[in-house]
Amino acid sequence: MGTMNERSIASRGAAALSDLGGNIRCDRQAEEILQAFWGEIRDGAQLPPELRGLMEGAQLGPPGVRRSLVMEQPGERLRVEATAVGRGRTHLRLWREPLKQVGAAPDPTPAAKTNDPLTQREREVALLVAEGLRSIEVAERLGIASQTVKSHLKAIFDKMGVRNRVELARLLQQQ
Repeated sequence: MGTMNERSIASRGAAALSDLGGNIRCDRQAEEILQAFWGEIRDGAQLPPELRGLMEGAQLGPPGVRRSLVMEQPGERLRVEATAVGRGRTHLRLWREPLKQVGAAPDPTPAAKTNDPLTQREREVALLVAEGLRSIEVAERLGIASQTVKSHLKAIFDKMGVRNRVELARLLQQQ
């Protein structure tokens, strides 16, 4: 998605706010960071689905508890932390950082996508569980049954070679 080459990506951070309607308020620096991952996002626009889910998780949880999301694309990583700050607003902290490329030039298709043993839905469940959400919370967020989340977790544990949620979270943090 991003058009910048690896050398021009500098580590940097920014902040933004969202309201319960899913609208984002951000300055130019935050806008640039977000555009590297979601193209045309602008101040006042609707949050992309990944960030909307993160915002909703922060709003449903206890005040002050941070929820986080990490996304990668060739050559860079985006980290987002969301914290409910009252009156339906969510504070988003954004960090964009370069990733070191090992070996040949990166393939246009990220290796993580092609070598990922998990289906897209299993990956979604795994990331939400790694954030600390309970099965019922994951089910509500994704619009599926709690038992379906448990079935996905069993498949995830088998595919990833882990025994529980804690091991899964640690493994995903290392990736």
